[in-house]
Amino acid sequence: MRNYRNTSCYLALATALMFADSASAQQASNAAGGETDVETLIVTGTRRTDRSVADSAVPIDVLSASDLAQQPSGDMNVMLRNLVPSFNVGRFVGINSDGSAFVRPPTLRGLPPDQILVLVNGKRRHRSALVQINGGALASGAQAVDLAQIPSMAIERVEVLRDGASAQYGSDAIAGVINYSLKRNNSGVEMAAKYGEYYKGDGGSTQLSANIGLPITDRGFISVSGEYLRSLETSRGGDRPGVLALRGTRPDIASHIKDPAQRIGDPDVEAGRVFINSAFEISEAAELYAFGNYGKSHQESEFNFRQPYSAVGVAQSGVGTQLYPASSVFNTIYLDQLPNGTYDVSGKTFSFLSVFPYGYNPRFIGDIKDMSLAGGIRGTLGSGLRYDISASRGRSEVVYHINNTLNLSLGPNSPTSFYAGKLVEEDTSFNADFSYPLEIGLASPVTLAAGTEYRKERYIIGVGDPASYAVGPYAFQRLSNGGTATQAPSSNGFPGFAPKFTTDSSRDSYAIYGDAEGDITDAFSLGVAVRYEHFSDFGGTTNAKVSGRYELSDTFAVRGAASTGFRAPTAGQLYTAAGVTGFVGPNPTENVTLPPTDPASIFFGAKPLTPEKSVNLSGGMVWQPFPSVTVTIDYYNIKVTDRLGRSQQFQIINTANPAAEAATREKLRELGVTNWQTIGNLAYFTNAFATRTQGLDVVASHRLTTDFGRFNTTLTANYNQTKVIERNPLIINDVSKGNLENSLPTLRGSLTENWSNGPLSITARANYYGSYVNYALPVNGGVLKFGEEITLDLEARYEFANHYSVAMGVENLLDNYPDRNARARGFYAPQPAGAAVSNWYESTQSAVDGARYSDSAPFGYNGGFWYARVTAKF
Repeated sequence: MRNYRNTSCYLALATALMFADSASAQQASNAAGGETDVETLIVTGTRRTDRSVADSAVPIDVLSASDLAQQPSGDMNVMLRNLVPSFNVGRFVGINSDGSAFVRPPTLRGLPPDQILVLVNGKRRHRSALVQINGGALASGAQAVDLAQIPSMAIERVEVLRDGASAQYGSDAIAGVINYSLKRNNSGVEMAAKYGEYYKGDGGSTQLSANIGLPITDRGFISVSGEYLRSLETSRGGDRPGVLALRGTRPDIASHIKDPAQRIGDPDVEAGRVFINSAFEISEAAELYAFGNYGKSHQESEFNFRQPYSAVGVAQSGVGTQLYPASSVFNTIYLDQLPNGTYDVSGKTFSFLSVFPYGYNPRFIGDIKDMSLAGGIRGTLGSGLRYDISASRGRSEVVYHINNTLNLSLGPNSPTSFYAGKLVEEDTSFNADFSYPLEIGLASPVTLAAGTEYRKERYIIGVGDPASYAVGPYAFQRLSNGGTATQAPSSNGFPGFAPKFTTDSSRDSYAIYGDAEGDITDAFSLGVAVRYEHFSDFGGTTNAKVSGRYELSDTFAVRGAASTGFRAPTAGQLYTAAGVTGFVGPNPTENVTLPPTDPASIFFGAKPLTPEKSVNLSGGMVWQPFPSVTVTIDYYNIKVTDRLGRSQQFQIINTANPAAEAATREKLRELGVTNWQTIGNLAYFTNAFATRTQGLDVVASHRLTTDFGRFNTTLTANYNQTKVIERNPLIINDVSKGNLENSLPTLRGSLTENWSNGPLSITARANYYGSYVNYALPVNGGVLKFGEEITLDLEARYEFANHYSVAMGVENLLDNYPDRNARARGFYAPQPAGAAVSNWYESTQSAVDGARYSDSAPFGYNGGFWYARVTAKF
C-alpha cells in the first residue's frame, strides 16, 4: 500500500489553499514553544507550492499537533493564547455575560474576533450563531467562529497568518487568518487521556480523545478524530455584602444559602466533538475529498443571587452599619383588581418568597450544536493548471434555557423554568480556485491564481416559549392609594426572544479574485492580489494587497505588505436583541441591547449599519545569523473605519431628575419597549467610531544539541496599542473609548525552553502580561489600572515501549492571580463631588455582586492548574 501522506500527487496539489505537505507538517512546531523549522512549507497567505516560513513576505506562526497536545487546556482558544503572543482571550463569567460565558471571544493583534478569518483545510469556517454582547469592549458586537468546536486531536498543524488578507480570502480577514489543517493518516491509532484541576480543588477537567486512520483501498484515506470534554465549574468570587448581612440577622435561613451565595467562575461544561477528513485518488493527478464535523456541548452558568430579605450589616467601608435591601423580585404583588381598574392595596397580596423563601440564582443553560460538511475535487491538468472546485455548508445552533427563575409580571402563575429561544447561523459556500506556474524568464515561475466564490448566509432567531417573554398582568399596576407597582416582564435574568425580535434573514455574496506571486530576482519576491466582493445587502467592494521580500544577504531579509480590507455586518449583528441584569453602583438593573433599526435605538441616535473598511501596513525583517538561530521582527499598522461595536449604555434611570426619567419611559412605551417600566440601560450596535492599531511582533528561536540533550529556546513578544481616532462622543463615550484602547495588555511575551534527551523531555515557559486599564462610570468605581503579571508553566514527558508516553504538568505554577477589581478604594460616601465611588466592600473583599477580579484579566483568575496526560500511539 502506498504511503498516502507523502504522495507526489498531494505535493503537486499543495498550493490551492487547503493543500499541505503532511510530512513537513510533522516537522513543524510553534513559534512560541518548540523547534521552529524555517524550511517548513506553508499554504496560508500564498498560492505558491514552495514557500517556507522564512521565505514568507508576512509573519506566520506554524503550530504542530504536538504543540497543541502539550497544552494544559482542552479549549482551543486557550491553546492559541499560550502559543501566539498577539492572540488573547478572556473568561467572561455568567453573572453579566450571558452567551459569552459559553462562546469565548478571542482577539488577534488587538482586533475583534470577527476580524479573524478562520479556515479548515483552507476552506472558510462558518460563524457561531452567537453575537457577542458582553464579551468585553473589543469583542462587543462581534459574531465570529467558535474555536472551541475544533478538537486538537483532529489537527495536523495550525498556521496563524498575522497580516491583513481580505484581498486573498475575502471579508473578515482584517486582523489575520487562522488555518487548521486536518490529519490525513490512512493508518494508525492515537489515544490520549488527560485529567487536571485547579489548586483550589475545583474545575476538575477530563479530556478523552482519539484518532484513527483508515485506508480506502490503496488510493485514499479516512481520518476520524473524536474528543470528549468534561470540565466542572470554578468559583473565585466572594460573598455578596447583602448576603453577609443577611446571615448575621437571619441565622434561621443562613444554612439554606450557599457560601458564597453565587458562583463566579468557569461554567460547567460537557462536550463531545467529531471531525472526519478523507480523500480518494480518482487518478494520478486528481482526487475527491471531503471533511466535516459534528459537535455538541452543554454548558451551565449562574446569574446574580436574588436576596430574599433586607438586612442591616457592616457598612461598605467596614465601619458602621448599612441597609442592604431585598431584591425587587420579592416586592409585593397586589391580586385584587377593583372595578375602576386599580388594584386594592387592602386586598390579597402575593410575594415570590412563597416560591423561593431563601432567594435564588437563575441558572443559565446553553446547548450548542455545531456541524459542517465540505467536499470537492482537486487536481492538476497536463498543462500544469491546478484546480480545486468545492462546496461547503456549516451550521451553528445555540439553544438557551434559564431555570430556577421567574417571570415576575405573571405573578403566582409564573413557571420557574423557561425555554428562552435559539440562535442559528447557516453558511453555504461554493468555490472554484485555479493556479498556474507561468515561466516568463524570472528567477522563478510566476504563480498566477484566480477564482470565484458564492456564499449564502442565513441567520435565525427562534422564539422562546410565551412565558419567557410575556408582559404579564402585574407588569404595571395602578394602586387604589394612588401609587403604582411594577414587576419586570420576561424570564428574570435573561429574557426569552419575543416574536418581534425573531428573524429568519439571509443574504448572498459573490467574489472573484486574482493574484500573482514570484521571485523577480534571486533576492526579491513580489506578490499582488485583488478581489472584488459583492453583498446583496451592502453592495460591492474591491480590495488589493501587495507584498514583498528582499534578501540583503544570505542571513538577512526585509519584508512588508500593504492591503485594504472589508467586513460586512452579519445578519446577526443587524437583528440581535438581548437583555441581561447588570449593576449601576449597588443597584441591579436591566440592560438591553436592541437592533439599530429598532425605534427605541433610533430614539437614542442609532443609524443603519455599514461595512467596516481597513488599511493594513506591515514591515519587518528576518535574520538568520546561524542555521540554528532565527529572529523575526514585524511592525503593523491597521486603520479600521466605520468600525462596528456596541454603543455606550444609555441610562434610563435618572434619580436626579425623576420627571425626565418618567418622560423617557413614556417615550419607550410609545416605541414598543415591553419592559419600559423597569429597563435600566439601553444599547445598540453602531459604526460610530474608527481606530488605529499599531504594534510589533518579535519571535526569536535557537536550537542547540549537546551531550546533555537538545535545547530549543523561543522568545516571543508582542507590543500592541489601539487608539480611537474618530468617534461620536454621544454614542461612544469616554468609558467605551477607554476600554477599546486599554483593556488588553500593551505588552505580552513568553520565554520557552524545550529540553529533550532520549525518552525524557521537559518544557518550561515564562509568560509576561503587561499592565492594562479598565474603565467604568464613576458610580461603578471609575478607572482602574491593573498591574503587570508573570506566570510560569512546566511540563515533563516520558516515552516508553515505543508507543506510550506520560506527562505531568502545571499551568501557572506559582498560583498567580491578577490584581483585584477594587476601584476608588478609600472613597466612601460622602465623597468629593464628581469622584468615583468605591465599588469595593471591605467585609467581603469583593464588589457588590461578589466579583473579585475583572473579566479583562488576560490569563484568567482561576489560579494554578495541575494535570496529567497519558498517550498511546499504534
